[in-house]
Amino acid sequence: MTERSRGMSIFALAIEAVVVVAIILNIAITFLNAVVRDVFQQDFSWATDAWTILIALITFLGAPVYFRRTSGMAYTALIDRVEGDQRQILEAIGLAVFLGICVAALVAFPQFFASQSSQTLPVLDISTGFVAVWLGVGFVLMSIFTIEKLTLLRRRAVAIGIAVTLVMGLAMALLRWGYESGAITIDPFILVMPPVVVAFLAGTPIAGILALIGMLFFLVTGTVPMVTIPAAMQYGVSSFVMLAVPFFMVAGTLMDVTGMARRMIGMVQNWVGHWSGGLLVAEVVAMYIFSGLSGSKVADMATVGSVMKVPLRQYGYPATESVAVLSASAAMGETIPPSLMLLLLGSITTLSVGSLFVAGVMPAVTLSIALIVAAIIRSRIHHFPKGAPFSLRRALRSTPPALPACLVPVIVVGGIIGGIASPTESATFAVVYGFAAALVVYHAISLRLAWDALRDAALTAGMVLFMVATSNLLAQAIVIDGLARVLANAFNALHDPTIVLFVTAAVMIVIGFVLEGLPAILIAAPILLPIASRVGIDPLQYGIVLTMSVGIGVFLPPVGIGYYMACAIGEAPVNATMRPCLIYNIFLVAGLAIVIMFPGITLWLPHSFGMH
Repeated sequence: MTERSRGMSIFALAIEAVVVVAIILNIAITFLNAVVRDVFQQDFSWATDAWTILIALITFLGAPVYFRRTSGMAYTALIDRVEGDQRQILEAIGLAVFLGICVAALVAFPQFFASQSSQTLPVLDISTGFVAVWLGVGFVLMSIFTIEKLTLLRRRAVAIGIAVTLVMGLAMALLRWGYESGAITIDPFILVMPPVVVAFLAGTPIAGILALIGMLFFLVTGTVPMVTIPAAMQYGVSSFVMLAVPFFMVAGTLMDVTGMARRMIGMVQNWVGHWSGGLLVAEVVAMYIFSGLSGSKVADMATVGSVMKVPLRQYGYPATESVAVLSASAAMGETIPPSLMLLLLGSITTLSVGSLFVAGVMPAVTLSIALIVAAIIRSRIHHFPKGAPFSLRRALRSTPPALPACLVPVIVVGGIIGGIASPTESATFAVVYGFAAALVVYHAISLRLAWDALRDAALTAGMVLFMVATSNLLAQAIVIDGLARVLANAFNALHDPTIVLFVTAAVMIVIGFVLEGLPAILIAAPILLPIASRVGIDPLQYGIVLTMSVGIGVFLPPVGIGYYMACAIGEAPVNATMRPCLIYNIFLVAGLAIVIMFPGITLWLPHSFGMH
């Protein structure tokens, strides 16, 4: 490691420490505020101001460090298929485009910061410029870390990447002239798509892709001042419910690093592993229980996949089969509370997060049953072995150690249904409970483990929230362009609610395998959800179908990025795994069709609790 890279690593570690401290303060304030309100019927008057500052810190400092550590939640399927100079050129183009996005945001930032500096937070009486400044700092850090990554590539590749980015910029400037002169009248979204597709395939982070579409639209049309870019991003993460994102991730990470998840999966294996195809069934059930808790499908699959990998291999299950089940189970779990996708869906629409959490339970059960049936049928056809013979004593002994871990989702959903806490506050209850269980019950927590759990969750949450911020910029562009109205009119031509749901499902599956799940929901939900009421569909039913469809699309081979993640985690060849994965996806689609045709599956549970 060179002196420069060592210095950058120390610099990044210092930023990580700030983000971790911010999330600790956030958890403490939110948890104590909920307790004080329940006891004394009074909130901390300053809590909202503190949350506003802390969520800005987590988002705009956490995302750059996450980007430095990883690809930044980018589509890398094409990059992973090429090597040598071609790979380096693609990476350079993706990074150069992302650097251009950061520079464009920084150019627009001073005017936004000046406008914010003249206002103050209502209780703490601090200038809102102290909130806005972290957006600018975040883009500076993103620029620094992008340049650092570019320096690791060959100069020729970097030169090509910069040249491609400059050509894109010149083309957009020419389009701007064409719109101003009236020579071009085509919808601007059509014209900005080619550079967006290039950036997407070259591995520009998805958050950057969302920002790029919005930026290019505003640049080409000139419909709003460029100060809109930072303003839209800042507003995108200003919702209180967004605080639940890092909290749920901390709870899920705790379950992983302390061994709680391993005990939970072991219990499932002892109860159902002796069935025909029992270890595959155990994989489905384990994913059902664990899905959603970490806030990351990669983390869900890595946790369940790593625990199940050893017994599956011991009993001779093909890696292709176990990975196909793992991938399909991850798709099934998108509506299981506390689901990050449902949380974001509630935050960007008028739907209640609590109602979505409750509504998602039975549809996920339907898909899990479909996968269990598929696993049993395929196990009998291919004579897959059973797990260890059933032992009631072993199963009973494995249950008590797993119960504290199983209570985490119960605490979250129970707190919401009981009216005790909001989704965000319920998430802090889950975090505090997770720490207490790890310390008192499992004796499996240390300062280092706690720090690692908080750091990993905070950085991932930072990138997810940054994605939400940039999606708000794109949402504003869609509203101004009138694209939402065009899509709504197209769907309004369909009058039968069931047909609308099936068409929606097909569209969202396609969007899901083109984009990652969160961007698909962030882009499509605000446009499509208003259609539900016009054609007589319950919005809860529509929201759940949206989410389920996107989940299937993300893990659908040969394009879905989640499918490739599952193959990497399960160490299975991509081509050989494709056929069994497609078969399990057919069962998922059949389960989705059942949920569409029988709305009571979705609506019975929330209506039973008086939720609408």
